[in-house]
Amino acid sequence: MKLKNVFGKTLSLICFGAAVLVSSCMDEDRLTLQDTQDITEEAVTDSYFQDMDDMAGVAVQSPSDDQFSGGRVSTTITISDDRFQCDGIIVTIVPAENSTIEIPKGVLTVDFGVTGCTDLRGNIRTGKLIFTYSGWRFQPGSTVITTTDNYTINGIRLEGTRTLTNVTGSTSDAPKFNAVLVNGKATFVDLSVATRESNITWQWNKGVVLDLTDDYLLIDQSSEANGVTRGGRNYEVSLTKALKFKRSCGGIPVEGIKKYLIDGDKEIVIDYGDGTCDRKIVVTVNGITRSLTVD
Repeated sequence: MKLKNVFGKTLSLICFGAAVLVSSCMDEDRLTLQDTQDITEEAVTDSYFQDMDDMAGVAVQSPSDDQFSGGRVSTTITISDDRFQCDGIIVTIVPAENSTIEIPKGVLTVDFGVTGCTDLRGNIRTGKLIFTYSGWRFQPGSTVITTTDNYTINGIRLEGTRTLTNVTGSTSDAPKFNAVLVNGKATFVDLSVATRESNITWQWNKGVVLDLTDDYLLIDQSSEANGVTRGGRNYEVSLTKALKFKRSCGGIPVEGIKKYLIDGDKEIVIDYGDGTCDRKIVVTVNGITRSLTVD
């Protein structure tokens, strides 16, 4: 599962809500254009950092046993994922001196170049992603620390340190991960800047049927984020109920409650329902509630 596909599609939900929640109420009691821009920006930035987590996991699983345990010898590798398969991309792995097949350690660098690599979904990446890894992706306690070197996606430059840890108690069909972002920064094409810190825990339930209709992602209720928008407004994001995404439901959560607090006083709550794949939500702005159906 590529996480960006799950999180990125929340944008249509936010925009739809903004179009419907217009009334004669004061701005503090409705979803304004500025609110929509800020929430959309948060969703975009979150999805791009989540994409880095998924790319880190895919990349670290790709080297052969020999490449993992070959000592401090730099070598190039090929990764079977469309995001890494443009002409001119260079993927380099340098194992640590104490790297073993059982516990691989080292640094894997993906250089997308300066002209840009376009994936099958139209996303364009430039610059470098640097993954410092310890352990296999699905090994309890394994970590991948992601940093960037002039890395951009769709013209947005991302910075910060992202630490992904497998917090599963044991090897499981439902691995659980914690992703902590420190000093997150997104610089947009117009040179405006948004900052972000986050601590997100999620569990991937892989499913057992062939068509993956029982495959789902669960974002833990403890997950949270905060930052400053491009327009200078402070925001906090929290969950009052865990978010559940089903692969078969088009990327919109089917369950859970997400809350935005903007500048400490405006509260925007999105309730995604009880698990039914019906695309119905309830949006509440400072106590004013509307029921919506997302197209």
